[in-house]
Amino acid sequence: MSVIIYGVIPFLSSVLLITSMFYGAYRIAENSGRRKKRRIHWWGIVLYVLVNVVFSTLGNIWINLFLMLLFPFVAGWSFGTARMFLIPDFILCAAVFLTDAAVVTGYQFFWMMGILYLNSQDLAYILLVIVSRMLEFMVILLVTMATGKRAGRRVTVRQVVLSIFLPGFSVFNMFCTVYMMQVYLATETVILFMINLILLVGLNVYFCVLIDIMGENRRLEMERNLYRQQALLQYQYYEREEEKYEESRKMIHDIRNHIQAMEALYLSDGAEDALRYGGNIHHMLNRFQQKYYTSEKLLNIILNDKSACMQRAGIREDIKVGELSLNFMKDTDVTALFANLLDNAVTAASESAGGFIRLRINKVRQFLSIVMENSCPKEPVKEGGRFLSRKSGHCGLGLANVQRIVEQYGGDVRFEWKEGVFITKAVLMCDMGEETGKC
Repeated sequence: MSVIIYGVIPFLSSVLLITSMFYGAYRIAENSGRRKKRRIHWWGIVLYVLVNVVFSTLGNIWINLFLMLLFPFVAGWSFGTARMFLIPDFILCAAVFLTDAAVVTGYQFFWMMGILYLNSQDLAYILLVIVSRMLEFMVILLVTMATGKRAGRRVTVRQVVLSIFLPGFSVFNMFCTVYMMQVYLATETVILFMINLILLVGLNVYFCVLIDIMGENRRLEMERNLYRQQALLQYQYYEREEEKYEESRKMIHDIRNHIQAMEALYLSDGAEDALRYGGNIHHMLNRFQQKYYTSEKLLNIILNDKSACMQRAGIREDIKVGELSLNFMKDTDVTALFANLLDNAVTAASESAGGFIRLRINKVRQFLSIVMENSCPKEPVKEGGRFLSRKSGHCGLGLANVQRIVEQYGGDVRFEWKEGVFITKAVLMCDMGEETGKC
């Protein structure tokens, strides 16, 4: 029985902990989008797990600490994470190490106070190992979720509750089981306990996968909505282009009549009238042109579409785009970022007389810089650090989507209202080597 308690259980618990940490590192790499597209080095993971498990049985705290500090580099190499983005893996290691220290300290405190008492050192050791691993598993899930939220993924309260509830229930269940084992401690009861433990770990893993599926479904749903927004925007654009084409055909059909009318005006010494007439024709022809802002086709479509909205609302526009490439961004993200920014700006600027929108988009070293100012006569309502929409049925999700996308590309965004002007400043990281492309 001693072999099972001091050999098999620590071995299995160490395997569970290290594999859970690798799972957390993999999810962090996927969430941040900073994983190189190449095969995972499974043999490196297996080798590290075996070495860690073997040395952890020695009980040397310095060796364990060294292996823990080595984990981010092994995980980064195995999953192809760039070195400059290993900080979340170090945070994961620190969280696990601190959780283990807190559990041991708390366990000793409760034991000294007489709150937690077991009549067998073997049972006390089993309980300590199981509680440590379950709480560390819970911490790994929470750190992974926090990284996903930082990367722009939506994390619901239900996901957080499940991540806390099930490991917490497992700890309580194991405590009750170990407490009852005080009555009759034998090899058979320890074996049944291990079977129960394995099934409980399997249940935790199942819920962990279920939480990931829930998060992925939400991400896909959000991406689908963005695709719909992009498709609608392009459909409306091509619909307007079709209308312009029909108008241009009519114009071409009547162009001979317009030329004859201008010739008649010149022959009758009506030069000024002829110039005025020619100006009207130029104005009609200009309506068929699309403005050129940038060589990025999708961004040019969005800017032309929103420029037309500004003209209809009587808003003065001042848009300048430098030489850049948006190849590092998905089309849905380009649409969501710029369409939401400009939609909010048009809505706010249309509420004021002499409304204006000033937009600057440039590449600054390896960053994409976006600075926009628009007139906004009323100070926006702010709640919980987020601006709320004044439009009926809206709750400020446009700016929330902007912030989510900017953070997804390792950037930062700031919103500010000052003296009737709403200012947006965003910076995205667009030079990430082999991983995402360059701007």
